Amino acid sequence: MRYLLIVFLTVISLHALVMEENYDDALRKAKVQERPLMAYLYMRNCRTCAYMDTEVFSDPEVREYLEQHYVVLHLYTNDRTLPEDLKVEMSPVFHFIDSHNGEMIESIMGGRDAKRFLELLKRSYKDYIDGK
Repeated sequence: MRYLLIVFLTVISLHALVMEENYDDALRKAKVQERPLMAYLYMRNCRTCAYMDTEVFSDPEVREYLEQHYVVLHLYTNDRTLPEDLKVEMSPVFHFIDSHNGEMIESIMGGRDAKRFLELLKRSYKDYIDGK
């Protein structure tokens, strides 16, 4: 039984979305890769955040789109590396940031199912490309 759990967790981790954990590093990485930054802000004990983590970010289409088009930042809402103007009092919040100038493309509050979140990602990416 323990062996099966270890194998399962290993397989899951191989397919997990890579999320940065420092705002400045993530913004630099996004700029170098010429991608927008998606800052995902969460609070502890947030049911919607847990849903996004387990159901939405594990969806193959969502994960693939994020990996190909964004640098993803995952931070607690009160993280010290986060600029004050990005901090919020609710979660989850998704800030889409233009990595070239650090300006906000848009902010979305609340969770979505995988299909709707993918639509949101595509729209925000189009806004990023159109704004270049």
